[in-house]
Amino acid sequence: MRISVVIIFIFLSVKSFSQNKSKEISSDVKLVVGLVVDQMKYEYIPKFWNKYGEKGFKRLINNGFISKNSHFSYAVTSTGPGHATVVTGTSPNYHGIIGNDWYDPKINKSIYCVDDNNVEPVGTSKKIGKKSPKNLLVTTISDENRVSTNFRGKTISVALKDRSAVLSGGHTANLSFWFDDGDGKFVTSNYYVDELPKWVEKFNSKKIINSYIQNWDTYYDIDTYTESGPDLNPYEVKILGKKNSVFPHSLINLFKKENGVFDYNAIKYSPGGNKILVDFALKALENESLGTDNDTDFLHIGFSSPDYIGHMFGSNSKEVQDTYIRLDKDIENLLNFLDKKIGENNYLVYLSADHAITHSPDFLADNKIPFNKIASSKIFAPELNQFINNISNYNVFLNHEKINEMDEDIEEIKNKIKTVLLNEPWIYDVYDFGDLEEVVANNENYSINMLLNNSHPKYRGDLAFFVNPFWVRRSSSTSNHGTPTTYDTHVPIIFYGKGVKPGSSYERHNVKDIAPTLAAILGINFPILTTGNVLSEAIK
Repeated sequence: MRISVVIIFIFLSVKSFSQNKSKEISSDVKLVVGLVVDQMKYEYIPKFWNKYGEKGFKRLINNGFISKNSHFSYAVTSTGPGHATVVTGTSPNYHGIIGNDWYDPKINKSIYCVDDNNVEPVGTSKKIGKKSPKNLLVTTISDENRVSTNFRGKTISVALKDRSAVLSGGHTANLSFWFDDGDGKFVTSNYYVDELPKWVEKFNSKKIINSYIQNWDTYYDIDTYTESGPDLNPYEVKILGKKNSVFPHSLINLFKKENGVFDYNAIKYSPGGNKILVDFALKALENESLGTDNDTDFLHIGFSSPDYIGHMFGSNSKEVQDTYIRLDKDIENLLNFLDKKIGENNYLVYLSADHAITHSPDFLADNKIPFNKIASSKIFAPELNQFINNISNYNVFLNHEKINEMDEDIEEIKNKIKTVLLNEPWIYDVYDFGDLEEVVANNENYSINMLLNNSHPKYRGDLAFFVNPFWVRRSSSTSNHGTPTTYDTHVPIIFYGKGVKPGSSYERHNVKDIAPTLAAILGINFPILTTGNVLSEAIK
C-alpha cells in the first residue's frame, strides 16, 4: 500500500514537473520582420480584399492576428513620428520625434528628424548620407533585443526614405540603408559602417536599379477596379506632361531627362519602389545571415512608395488600388522566401503603417462633405507677428527676447494671439502650455491629449492649437495627412507567425502597443519609456 502511494506520488510529481517545464517562457523566434507601409489606412484591407491573392495580406490576416480599430494617439501623423512610435512603444512626447522636422526654441531653428552633421555619408558624397538616430530619445524594440542577446542578435533596416530606415533601426542597428533618388542607389552613413558591403555595391549597379523602372499599367483589367474611383478625374496631380493622369504611365519617359541625367524618382512614384525594397531586403537577409542562429534578429522594411503615390493620385485612385494589389504580391514573395530560408515556424512578422491619409479634400467637398482648405496660417498683424518666432506642428513659439526687450506683458500677448486664432473658422481651440497641470487633469479631452502626446518638453511651444475636423492645409498634394482626425490615425496592426495567436479584435488599440507585444513574445525588456500595452489576445 505504502509502495503504491509512493509510486503514485512520484508519477504525479514527474507529470507536474513535465507540465511546468512545458510552460516555461522562452522564445524560439529566429527572425522578426517589421513591415511598415507608409500611408496605409486600415480601409485598404477590406476595400481591396477581393483583389488580393490568398498568400499575401490574406495569409497574414487569416493565419495571424489583426487589430481592426488601432490608432495613433497624437496630432502630427507623419512619417518620422509614425516609424518611431511603432518601434519604441511610446508617443512623441517621450520618444522626441514630434514631426518630420520641428522648431527647436533653444537654437531658434528648424531641424530634420534624422539629420546629423557629425556623421559622414557612405556610398554617396551628398548630404542624404549624413543621417543618424541621434534625435530619438528612447530605445526601440530591436535595441532591446540587441542588448538582451549581448549584441549577437542583428538589426537591419531598409526603406526608400532615410527617416523610415534610420528610426526603425534604432540606435544599435548593424546596418541601415535608404535610397538616394538622385544617383539611384542605396546609401548609408558611417554611424553604421565605414563602407558599403560588397553585396550592396553589386545591387547598386545601374543595370539592376534601372530594371525597376518599367511602364506602369494595371495588374488586372482596369475595368475590374470597381473599388476605386474613375481613372479620369479632376483630383490627381498631372505627371509626365499629360493632360490627364490616366493609365498607362510611361515611367521610362519620366526617368530619362534631356540632359542625359537620369531621374530615379520614377522608382519612388511607382509600385517598383515596393518591389526594389523587398528584393534589397532579401539580399540583406541572405548576405548578412539573418535568422540563422539561436539569437533573434530583426529586419525592418519601410515601404515608402505608397506614400508618394497616395500624395500624387489620391487615396481613391486606380493607382493606389493597383499599388496595393502589387504590394500584396510583394508580400507573398517575401513570405515564400522566409518559409524557404528561415522556416515557416521560425519567424514573426508584424505589419502596420506610419499614418493613414484623407481623401482628396476637393473630392469630398464635391460630394457634399464640407471639407475646406486652410489658405495660410499667416493671419497675424505685423505688430503682433513680431512677437512670434515660429508656428509649426500645431505649436506657437513666442519671441521671449523681443517681448522682454519691449517690456510687453507675455500673458497679454498670448491672449491676443488666442483671440486672433479663435476667430479663424479652422481653429477648434487654443491651449496654453503654461497651464499644464490643468491640461493634464483634463485627461478625457481628445484634443488636449492629442496635442500633449505630440509635445516633448524639449521642443514645446508656448501655445498649441487644435484644427477643426473639416479643415486641412492647402497643399500641392492631392491627398494629405498630418492631422489628429481618424482619417489619419486609423491604421492596421497585424501579427503573424511564431508566438502569435490567430484572431481579430475590434477593441480600440494603439500603434504604440506593437513594441511591448513583441517584447512579451520575445521575453525581452520593453523599450525604456514604453506607454503602450501588450495585446495579450494576439499571443499564444
